[in-house]
Amino acid sequence: MNNIIDVRVQQMRYESENILSIQLAPIHTKLLPHFNSGAHIDFHFPHGKVRQYSLISPLQDRRYYEIGVLKEPKSLGGSRYIHEQLRVGDLIQISQPRNLFELDDTEQKVLLIAGGIGITPILSMWSSLAIDQRKCDLHYCTRQTNIPFIDRIDTFQILNRDSRYTTYVGNKQTNNFDIKKVLQQEKVNTHLYVCGSAHFIQYVEAQALAMQWTKEFIHKECFKNPMSELLLASHHEHSLEIASTGQKIPILQTDNIAEVLNKAGYVVPMSCEQGICGTCTLRYTGGELHHQDMILNDTDHLTMFTPCCSKIKSQHLIIDL
Repeated sequence: MNNIIDVRVQQMRYESENILSIQLAPIHTKLLPHFNSGAHIDFHFPHGKVRQYSLISPLQDRRYYEIGVLKEPKSLGGSRYIHEQLRVGDLIQISQPRNLFELDDTEQKVLLIAGGIGITPILSMWSSLAIDQRKCDLHYCTRQTNIPFIDRIDTFQILNRDSRYTTYVGNKQTNNFDIKKVLQQEKVNTHLYVCGSAHFIQYVEAQALAMQWTKEFIHKECFKNPMSELLLASHHEHSLEIASTGQKIPILQTDNIAEVLNKAGYVVPMSCEQGICGTCTLRYTGGELHHQDMILNDTDHLTMFTPCCSKIKSQHLIIDL
């Protein structure tokens, strides 16, 4: 666990009635590792759970990391713990930053679209674009009249003369956010970065594709996988083959592939357990899968899968371990 960093909670602040920002300062060093906009960390809870949170702290200030956490009504222990039990001074372990939602490095204009707590990775992009003086537009949909992080958005908008933002307050029926109208004002294949609920992302992506955007210019990050339960025949036995050893491991379609591999002695690290963080991603060289992740594209799925949520489809699956 060489990538684990010990930190102390140095500040907690309510950005709205149900969103907390938390600053995490290093214990053993003065500065934390570099990160790029869009990056996230794994937050290791005392009760054993691990959750991912986007970094919202300024890229140029490595004296602390900062995250923003929404209190989920149906929390499985992560956000509830942070809102109800975490205190300034607490010691926490986090991972080094990882990035599955990184800004492209061209000079083209960027379009940022955020829904709700999806503003968190977008914030670091907004600040990075301000530092680079790169043209960008931000469209931010929120249900809260006390708009979370609006002070930071204002600060970096002032720094970047080539940026502008629009906020939409209310629900889908009342906030006046019209993605078709937004996209009509842009050149086709302007780099588009969208984060929010799965339904919000699907709404934006579907409209962009209908207006001739290609998938390589649509970048997305989802915090929760809306996957539905697959109807699978659990009584039919399948098998996993480990390419490096030839070992065959029996498995049912309804079994969790990662758990089966772990029980067989192959360590598969897991974090989100729903195919949105990429921690458990493995390669396979034969067979078919029901892919249910939110991070890999169709090309990736030809050779890669997330064993935390993917299900075996073919009789036999060869895994590159």
